Amino acid sequence: MSSNPDNVLQLALANDELEKFIVGEPFYFQEAKADNEEPQNVIAAFDQLVLPHWLQTRDASFAARFIAAMLKALAAYPDRNRAIYAVSDWLWYYRFCLSKKASQPQGKYAELFDADMGAVALSLKQQLEANKAALIGDTRWAGAAWNSKAGLWEPLMRTALNVRDKLGGPDFVPSNI
Repeated sequence: MSSNPDNVLQLALANDELEKFIVGEPFYFQEAKADNEEPQNVIAAFDQLVLPHWLQTRDASFAARFIAAMLKALAAYPDRNRAIYAVSDWLWYYRFCLSKKASQPQGKYAELFDADMGAVALSLKQQLEANKAALIGDTRWAGAAWNSKAGLWEPLMRTALNVRDKLGGPDFVPSNI
């Protein structure tokens, strides 16, 4: 894949900073028209950058790097709530895309890479359990009053239940729900 200075995914990969792309750190934020503020425009980032990168390169190491970046964000990103929220969003959208791949075998996601997100789900579950109080008090993004009575916790629980119960994804529903 040729280098494109406007492609923040390529830059993150080249600079070994994929975790910063995952959380949408300002330089690696994917611009997109969105109704609500988010730390990273995951749907646009996935559909406009991740999927095309995969389809063009078939980089055998990409899935492992993608998973490692999410794990690194969960373990070490300074804004823990941002990392939890962003990784939850990536996991949800990846599982959504896999469900589209299954239901539309000739569709846009037909050749999407397979990645075992079990380790990400386990780390995410642990972070959710450990940071529940901080997440309840965080009213950024989907945790705003228009969407939640319990800060980020409520939308994160909706996402976790949706991934597990509707998308057949890995279970990251915390035990202290």
